[in-house]
Amino acid sequence: MAHSRPYPTLRAGMVTAAVLTASLLTSGAAPATAAGGSGPRPVNHYVALGDSYAAGTGLPRQTDAECMRSLGSYPALLAETYKPSVFKDVTCGGATTRSLWNHQGSAAPQVDALTRDTDLVTVTLGGNDLGFSSVLTRCVLAGLGTREGSPCRDKAAQEVDAGFARLNTRLPDMLTDIKRRSPRARVVVVGYPNPFPADGSTCGSAVPLAKGDVTWLHQTTNRLNFMLELVAYTKQAEFVDTSSVFRGHDMCRSSAERWINPLLPQTSGSAHPHAVGHLITAVEVYERLKK
Repeated sequence: MAHSRPYPTLRAGMVTAAVLTASLLTSGAAPATAAGGSGPRPVNHYVALGDSYAAGTGLPRQTDAECMRSLGSYPALLAETYKPSVFKDVTCGGATTRSLWNHQGSAAPQVDALTRDTDLVTVTLGGNDLGFSSVLTRCVLAGLGTREGSPCRDKAAQEVDAGFARLNTRLPDMLTDIKRRSPRARVVVVGYPNPFPADGSTCGSAVPLAKGDVTWLHQTTNRLNFMLELVAYTKQAEFVDTSSVFRGHDMCRSSAERWINPLLPQTSGSAHPHAVGHLITAVEVYERLKK
């Protein structure tokens, strides 16, 4: 579905956390306690679950070095807008659906943050269940050898398919348990912005992937988002599609156009949304919550 709301083109290096928050608050947001029942519903107890795409990995103002969690992430921006009395951000880089119920390093199981008083839950999970980081590393190594064909897909597709098979069970269990622990919460599944264009021929040296592998990775991200949306629908949760608004702002675009960092130079934020990307995601979630 085409997205009609215009967004300014911003360079990530020019955007500070303060500007991000101000932009979100002036993008149509009203105080959470607006009189007369107008404006967004109040949020009193917000819990953010998820992986690096929710934690803000690679952004400045990190609050947890182990989980690479940032004050510039979309959950932190939403919390700045709604100002809930309780905000628990337990997102963590590298998290899988297993991290919901098991320790991840020193981080407690993410579902431990949920209570019966929780009235908003956002969650972005699933990419690491597919082995996204390791697959992407293998695709880069293959791309350094050739830009033709799809050498990475040919070797990694079976592994990714196995990950989807696992998610087919784990994602419904995830939403069932969230709703059991927080029965009065609005549960919002936030989809992944697609880091890759449909056409790999547009990628330059900062994205050293074979053209066919770019297309495959694009399709794989779409497949994951479709699964997340379908599970959200069947479990009476809500889904926010971020790929539509990110279209035309993938990692292969120019630095002035992209909202996702390229693969090179390699940093903790490579292949992740930068500051503007998290702002856009926060606005998309906020628009959903207004409904």
